[in-house]
Amino acid sequence: MKFFKQFALTSCVLAAVAFTACDDSSSASSDDGKVAYDCSVKDGVKVVYPAGGESFKMGDTITVIFGSDVEGSGYHFYFKTSEEAEPRDMLDGSAGPEKPDGKTCYEQKVVLTEDFLPDDVEFPIEKAVIRVAPYEKTAKGANSGSFKVSE
Repeated sequence: MKFFKQFALTSCVLAAVAFTACDDSSSASSDDGKVAYDCSVKDGVKVVYPAGGESFKMGDTITVIFGSDVEGSGYHFYFKTSEEAEPRDMLDGSAGPEKPDGKTCYEQKVVLTEDFLPDDVEFPIEKAVIRVAPYEKTAKGANSGSFKVSE
């Protein structure tokens, strides 16, 4: 009987460990607790953060995370109040890598300021996006997921 109890307990522990190891319901993250993004892309740009659904306030700093394989002299970071809206430069010049590898995630901090907002903007902005576009090949750019901006 003692052997059976020990066997049953060991089986339960092993089953719990196996279940936990196979559980894919958790978010993808690296060992340091940060979310691990897939920035792999071919012939263009892929913006993985903001992913969509976030809420920011004017004055917030956003770390844009993107991947690209388009070589050149860096990237534009545009703010758009919607996908169809006119893009407004968030930085004074280009930023980002000149020789991206199409696999690596790159980060660029941008600040939400009124400097690049249209005069007629009304808050909250419900579906804002950040567009990352190669400086020389803007058509290869991509938008982030849409997010909300409040005053």
